[in-house]
Amino acid sequence: MNEKKCIKKDAMQRRSFLKWTGAALAGITFPFNTTSSNAQSEGDPISGGGRNFWKVNPENGEEFFQQKVVNASQVTEKNIIWAKVDGWWQPFQLTEYDQDFLDWYVNDTIDWFDRIFSGQPIANGAHHAPSIATYSRRGIGRKDSSFHLNNAIKSVTILPKEENLDEYISVYEQKIYDNSGPYSLDWKFERLQDDDYWDRRLLGATDLYSGQNFVQENFGYKESHFLLNTMTNPVANILYLDSWTNDAAPTWEMRGIIKNTHWNDPSADELYKKYLKAVLLPHELQHGGGFNFIGVVFHLVEQFDNKDSNTSPGRDQRVSPNFTYPYLSTAEYMYKKLVGKV
Repeated sequence: MNEKKCIKKDAMQRRSFLKWTGAALAGITFPFNTTSSNAQSEGDPISGGGRNFWKVNPENGEEFFQQKVVNASQVTEKNIIWAKVDGWWQPFQLTEYDQDFLDWYVNDTIDWFDRIFSGQPIANGAHHAPSIATYSRRGIGRKDSSFHLNNAIKSVTILPKEENLDEYISVYEQKIYDNSGPYSLDWKFERLQDDDYWDRRLLGATDLYSGQNFVQENFGYKESHFLLNTMTNPVANILYLDSWTNDAAPTWEMRGIIKNTHWNDPSADELYKKYLKAVLLPHELQHGGGFNFIGVVFHLVEQFDNKDSNTSPGRDQRVSPNFTYPYLSTAEYMYKKLVGKV
């Protein structure tokens, strides 16, 4: 009898020891480094961490990627985009940038062209090249950094409404291919000043540094940090700053969801192929370089006014949307955290 009690007591002590040892080990930071997050030494090959994004197009034998963390099928009808952010799928209601931002963007664009053609200096950044902040997670990267946070300066443009896309694309195509059609700076400025021409929920851009042979051959990587981040975690912040004002500098912060489109994807959504053209055709007309670049569409979910001002808005105030987000109760938060939704 005593022997059985001793055996039972010993087993309980062993289980208790293992339980507390496991809990203690969970809180220990081990001194070894993992290869997935550590930067490699100079001269090591930098290969993309996004090899699972890529497929081969059977029609031409060339690679393309497919972004699997964004579902834009409800954008047109329901004004909702689904995205897998921080590891779980959730719907985001789209909003619109406000008239204040659009007025500034249009006026700054016209001033930018006026300065170019009159030989004056143009501002860096401003409407043409805001900064875009993105982040991903451990294990996704080029192995050239210990971080998964990125900030890139990219050329970003407003996009026409869906019903205006065909006309917009056609005018640029006529100008590029035949040097014909209605394109002129007057036509461009007239369209810019038509407030109803533009889809205020969207911004467009391109990624010049991913999936290009010359980049891979010369620099050793296949995907930009921006692409790796948004292919895994498609949330982004776009920050615009007015460079010319003498007052409290207008600063607009846009938060939303990025959808990437590869030029060689045979199954890409037709609407997003048009957005790709709407970004690349003006780029081709102004800079050349062809059309084999990645299309980026930013879906606006929130807009903040970040200017340093003593009058509202400003000082990091949200100007769109105008509703208040519901706060989770502690019980709701703990449940969502338990099931992996927070």
